[in-house]
Amino acid sequence: MTEEPHPFHAVAASAAAFGLGDLELKVENDGAYVRLFQATPPLFFKHRKDPSDPIDRRDFNQFKRILLSEEDCNQGPETTLSLIKTLLVQFADYEAHR
Repeated sequence: MTEEPHPFHAVAASAAAFGLGDLELKVENDGAYVRLFQATPPLFFKHRKDPSDPIDRRDFNQFKRILLSEEDCNQGPETTLSLIKTLLVQFADYEAHR
């Protein structure tokens, strides 16, 4: 996922307008690391094509990881946000058990 902008950038830019103002974008390592996350419930979203990174364990150890496929992200940010909204409802009661 190097040449084109990461699809999570567009998703994060549209999140507040979609009613997901608590959804945040985390970018590190000059853009090589991109994740979406929300503290309550503690979930973070990783694109399946993105490599694993120690940052996930360091910053999101108590969070539930949800992988989003290319199909989940290739129909535009609104479609991805709709899926994320559904997942946030599905995992609304999630609490870290580690």
